[in-house]
Amino acid sequence: MIVVLTSLEATAALARAFAACVAGSPALPPVLLHGQLGAGKTTFIRELVQALPGSENAEVSSPSFNLLNLYPTTPLVGHFDLYRTEGRGLDPDLEETLFAPDHFCLLEWAEYLPRDCMPDSHIDMFWAVDAEIRTVKFAAHGPEALALLDCVEKAASI
Repeated sequence: MIVVLTSLEATAALARAFAACVAGSPALPPVLLHGQLGAGKTTFIRELVQALPGSENAEVSSPSFNLLNLYPTTPLVGHFDLYRTEGRGLDPDLEETLFAPDHFCLLEWAEYLPRDCMPDSHIDMFWAVDAEIRTVKFAAHGPEALALLDCVEKAASI
């Protein structure tokens, strides 16, 4: 699936579609966001978290200094920023959160995720930016990821 986002509202609409599907999903595969600085990854995550129940208690920001922010939403969201982990593995606490079944994990700079930590089921989002237009390419890996991405496609009317 490929989506072209021409505005902040289009990014927010895609994030709301994800949130609607996540809220009703029995299995929550992690979403691995790839792309250059300024491509819209953090904006997408902020909009997604704000669309989930409990978001009034979540202040979404890039966790680049502490690598992980946990948001008290339903479901719980683990927001990773792996930029500073290039070439290193994840510590056991981060890895435990990544694989926790009660968390919905969103990983910025997923290209730095060690191969041995790659979840079997996950969604890749590849972000590219050209002027004010963002293009997002999706790839689903595993049955849970396919089901979630199918729901998002329907919810976003893509």
